[in-house]
Amino acid sequence: MNQPPAHQTGERDDPALDALLRTAKVAVPLPAAFQAEVWRRIAVRHQSTLSVRLDGWMEKILGALVGPVPAAATLLFMISAGVWFGAQETESGGNGKSAYVRSVSPFAADHGGGTR
Repeated sequence: MNQPPAHQTGERDDPALDALLRTAKVAVPLPAAFQAEVWRRIAVRHQSTLSVRLDGWMEKILGALVGPVPAAATLLFMISAGVWFGAQETESGGNGKSAYVRSVSPFAADHGGGTR
């Protein structure tokens, strides 16, 4: 129970085990189109088309936002922008659509119409 781990003893210097490990060969079959897929990926990497460059840029930008600090900062920025844009519309009195909705709404205090 109080034996030290094998890597702390002299057992790791076993020449017979080393020879056995060096001679062991494991044949792992590759998928049928493995080499073709590797060369296709290499060829695509070397292309300098606009879509490949845009994909690379988007990958870098989105990769930078993956961490917790950039994600929290982005979320805070988006919420702040939404609050700011929301306050801008209410200060300017709204647009024509909201004026129309106020004029036809039966729940508005003064919707501009007389009795029907």
